[in-house]
Order: sequence, then C-alpha cells, then structure tokens
Amino acid sequence: MSKTNSVEIKCTNPKCGVWFQSPIGFGDMGSFDTSMLIGNTVQCPNCNTMTGCNKENMRVKSNDGGFRGNDTF
Repeated sequence: MSKTNSVEIKCTNPKCGVWFQSPIGFGDMGSFDTSMLIGNTVQCPNCNTMTGCNKENMRVKSNDGGFRGNDTF
C-alpha cells in the first residue's frame, strides 16, 4: 500500500472554498479507502468557519503519485 504524503480539506463555506492541510492523517491509501469519517470538524484557517472532515471535501496524494478524493492537485 502507498503511504500518503498530503491530505487536504476543502472549506465548505460557499464564500471561501479554500483547500488547507488536514489535521487528520492516513498511514497509507488503503487506510483512506477503508476509513469512515463521521462527525469530525476543523476550523478553516482562511475564514474561520467550522467545516466537516469528510471524504466529500477531502483529497489525498500518495508518495507514488496516486490520488483519492473528490478533487486532484
């Protein structure tokens, strides 16, 4: 399994939408694929809105160049 090197969250505030570094990390892409993220929130550093840490607004990139998530880099 590929180790991840970058996990980002997209702010769900429609006036913001900035991508920022996630406080939740994954050891590898398999961990991301099988994870269930429920009820986790984080404050956007750009607009200070509390936003969910869900797969719907999360993207990860592995060291081997693989991508997972709703968006790519």
